[in-house]
Amino acid sequence: MAARPDTEKPPLTADPDRIYNAGLAEEHFDFIDGTVRLLACSSPRHIFLAGRDWALFDHAAGLQALIKLRSTEFLYQAGIYWKTFDAAIALTGLIDVSGNDPEYLYRAGRFWHTFDYKKGLHALASLKIPRFIYYAGKEWKTFGYREGSSALIAMGDPEFIFYAGAHWKDFDYDAGFEKLLESGNCEYIFKAGTLWRRFDYTRAWLKLEAAAVDGIEWRGRALEQDRWRRAIRQIWDGMKIIP
Repeated sequence: MAARPDTEKPPLTADPDRIYNAGLAEEHFDFIDGTVRLLACSSPRHIFLAGRDWALFDHAAGLQALIKLRSTEFLYQAGIYWKTFDAAIALTGLIDVSGNDPEYLYRAGRFWHTFDYKKGLHALASLKIPRFIYYAGKEWKTFGYREGSSALIAMGDPEFIFYAGAHWKDFDYDAGFEKLLESGNCEYIFKAGTLWRRFDYTRAWLKLEAAAVDGIEWRGRALEQDRWRRAIRQIWDGMKIIP
């Protein structure tokens, strides 16, 4: 008796899970035809898995499919796990599809075996999300600190300007300090004074004093923190502070 239509298994050509598993299990699986059928299903996850696990796979076609499908997650994963991977084409595609979410672009710079760091940094800077510029400067094996500092400081976010000055191997402290003062953010002016390797305590203290209300808490903390307290004592004694 023939099976009812609603209980029949979907045809192999329309089921990416069946195609992927067949490529793993069937002894005489046609990988060329299987790749074509799998790509036609437009499933980024299965394209990635086949590229990782199949004995044969058209990685170039798979990469183009992932880019066309705008799958940032599986483009990133492919760069880690595929044995054959065109990092230059993949990075161009990843930049193009990252939009306003550069998380996987940042991750690619951290974990891909081959990565164009200059191009990646330029792309992150163009997206103007300071968090990922900061993360890249902290985690990437290669990072242009001059370009990174300029981009991050231009974005004007006092939180990540502070973090970069505190944790990057190199940072433009002069420009960063000016932008921090310009922001008027008393919290991060205070915090920078606790961790930055170069810092103008005299100008920073005057800024905290000028913020009559917003600066109250941070002036109090400065008077209790060792580096600040020593600097303030010198200011009050009329001595010149050498950053």
